Amino acid sequence: MATQPSAPAPVPEPASPVKGLIDVFINPAALFELLPGMPKWGWILPMAIGVIVTVAVQYFLHPFSSRAVLGMITDDMSPQMAQALRESATKPPGLNLVWAAVFYPIALLIAAGILTGLAAMFTAKGKFMPFFSGLMFAKLVLLPASILTYVIVSLRGVDSINNMMDLVWTIGPAMFVSSNKLLFNILSQFHLFEVWYFVLLVILVQKVTGAKRGSSITVAAIYWIIGAAVQVGMLAMSGLR
Repeated sequence: MATQPSAPAPVPEPASPVKGLIDVFINPAALFELLPGMPKWGWILPMAIGVIVTVAVQYFLHPFSSRAVLGMITDDMSPQMAQALRESATKPPGLNLVWAAVFYPIALLIAAGILTGLAAMFTAKGKFMPFFSGLMFAKLVLLPASILTYVIVSLRGVDSINNMMDLVWTIGPAMFVSSNKLLFNILSQFHLFEVWYFVLLVILVQKVTGAKRGSSITVAAIYWIIGAAVQVGMLAMSGLR
């Protein structure tokens, strides 16, 4: 008796960068599963949105950040250091905006390399481009936090800015710290949008490598801790220490 030929396996729907902008918020598992089929240029769209929003927020926050820099001047500070801070506060934002636009993709390029290495170490599977594209999309869930920060800070007004702590708005334990700058800096890494981002990292590792949840959580946790440590260091250099 002749056997019926098996039906061909359905061809997976190619990933759409435009659809990915929505899926990363409502259906990230489907997005990350289709990353290997994403066009080679697919990462450009989320990167462009990330750069535009980041630069725009920094531009509108410039008057507030300048006020925060002036708030770093103390009576026991040397005249040279105080003058340097005053000059820094009065500079136009142009150079900082250019640096922000350049730093955003470079930082994610390095981050993707770290995540790929960690995935290869713990799962024996690591492909750079899916992780690079996936991080470009995953980072988008942090942009609302930046926008909300500007909205809250602008509603408070420039006169409410006394130091760098006043520029960091967060839905997390840092909101209960009022004086200890270093503690505030560390706790500001733990907030609602960062938890969302961490969940996306776990899903990304699972879908790209096919690893079990435990291994995926381990990879995502180590990667997140590295990123948080870098962020704490950068904020410390800007005055939160």
